[in-house]
Amino acid sequence: MFRSQLASTFFIFSFALSPVFGDFDQMQLVLTWPPTYCHGKSCARIPTNFSIHGLWPDNQHELLNDCKKLFTRILNHSKCNALDDRWPDLKYNKMGNIQTQNFWMYQYNKHGTCCTELYSQEAYFDLAMKLKDKFDVLQMLKNQGVIPGKTYTVNKIEEAIREVTQAYPNLNCIGDPPKTMELKEIGICFNREATEVVACHRRKTCNPLNKNEISFPQ
Repeated sequence: MFRSQLASTFFIFSFALSPVFGDFDQMQLVLTWPPTYCHGKSCARIPTNFSIHGLWPDNQHELLNDCKKLFTRILNHSKCNALDDRWPDLKYNKMGNIQTQNFWMYQYNKHGTCCTELYSQEAYFDLAMKLKDKFDVLQMLKNQGVIPGKTYTVNKIEEAIREVTQAYPNLNCIGDPPKTMELKEIGICFNREATEVVACHRRKTCNPLNKNEISFPQ
């Protein structure tokens, strides 16, 4: 009897301490470089600026995914146009993306539903667009002499972004490390309210073996 009560108490205590869905303290804006993403893929379009992959709530204990399935189809035409400009599904043209809304639905159900205690669906998508517009990563890189079509050290790209945001970004590359890897994504982390850039909980970078350089394809 005592053991049973002790086990029940321990279970309740453990549950109370465990992270719960939506318990987030950080938001990461993840931006894709389309020329890299579309290598080996069938893309209907290849924008020449970074596009949104997602806005991911997170906490220091674990990645937050698939909290609920709550996506509601976006009916406002002007909002759809604004989203497509910044958050296109590269598998579809503009009309196809707005009609299907598959990418927005997937990202919201997987990530956006993990921050509903603070952001409604509309607020979530509005915030993603606001952060994307506020931090023009391509212009940040160009201002520091990093332009598409050349190779750069990982440090050069990270420092070009840190110069503006005051925090190191996450980098994601594709390719064979002994050869020249390609820059695929950049992630910028913010505090819970997305009012300031912060260090990402799980630092991610590219680790090429060839002179520490990566390609920024054109």
